Order: sequence, then structure tokens, then C-alpha cells
Amino acid sequence: MAAGIDDYRRRCWDAALHAFGTSYIFQKRAERLKRHTDVLTWVGLAVPLLTGALVGTLGSYKLWGAAIAAGAVIAAAQLVISLWSVVRHWPEELAYSSASSTANDSLASRFAALGADPPGLVALRAQFDKLDVENIGRRDRDNEKNVTEKERRMGMRAALRKFQRPCSACHQVPTTMDPSSCGVCGDF
Repeated sequence: MAAGIDDYRRRCWDAALHAFGTSYIFQKRAERLKRHTDVLTWVGLAVPLLTGALVGTLGSYKLWGAAIAAGAVIAAAQLVISLWSVVRHWPEELAYSSASSTANDSLASRFAALGADPPGLVALRAQFDKLDVENIGRRDRDNEKNVTEKERRMGMRAALRKFQRPCSACHQVPTTMDPSSCGVCGDF
């Protein structure tokens, strides 16, 4: 049986829901990575600048040995964290997460607009198929980034909240991002 307008509208709204949830996941990842890289950059600059400012201001100071030892410990910790950020590809992951969040948000908006005000069946089918190809490509790339089940539940809650839809498991429409005990839209 051929799919009608109502079926395509439902598919548009389902795709919008999932794309928005994925956008939310990568937005949260980008925010976390941005904080980490900002702190790392700040510590990497603050310790040497502070040391130089103190030396320039205080000149000979009887507790320089202790100050240099404390600075060395902080610098060593910063070096270890910098190495970890390189190994874990924080800058690349931040760039990917930001781009994915934007792309998925755009897909969600376009699917929602198509579902809200569909053209005739032939045009709807063509527009949906075009968006779906883009969505599948984006989803395939995102699936390579090891999205956890916890993140999926968080994304589902955000999407259900955004589109005011009830969860298929707990049958509640989320009003906050506070985690619940639901295995589909909570427990994160």
C-alpha cells in the first residue's frame, strides 16, 4: 500500500524528533569540551604569566623556592592534561560536535516544517526523500562517535520536551530536563 500524506507527515515529525535529540547530545558534548579546552588554555597561560608578573613585581623574594615548586606542580598537571587532550582529540571532537549539533538542528527544523505544512503528496515524497538522504548520512557519521545509551536517553527527553510528545515507555510528556527513572527518556 502506498504511503499517504499522513504517513509522510508522521515520518517527518519522527525524523524531526530524532534529529533534535541528536543535536542536543552533540550540543552538550560541545559545551563540555569547550569548558575543558578553555580551562586548559587558561591554566597554560595563567601559570607562566603569573610567575613572570610576580618575579617582575617582587624581584628577590625569600619564598621563591616554594612558589616555583607550586608552579612546577601545576605546570606538570597541565602538561599531563594537555597530553590527554591530544590523545582524546578534544579540539577535533569539539569541532565535530559543534558542526553535528548545527546540522542536526537544521534537519530537525526542516523536517518539522515539512510535517507542519506539507505540500501535495508527490512534492512531499520528493522533499522527504531528499531530506532523508541527508539525515541518513548525518546519522551514519554521528553513529561513529560512540553515543552512549545515557546520552540517547538525554537526547530523547530533550526531543520529547521540545515537541511536546509523550514517551513511549512512561507515557509522560517531559516538562524539564531533570532525569526520571524511565529507561527511554530518563535515567541519565
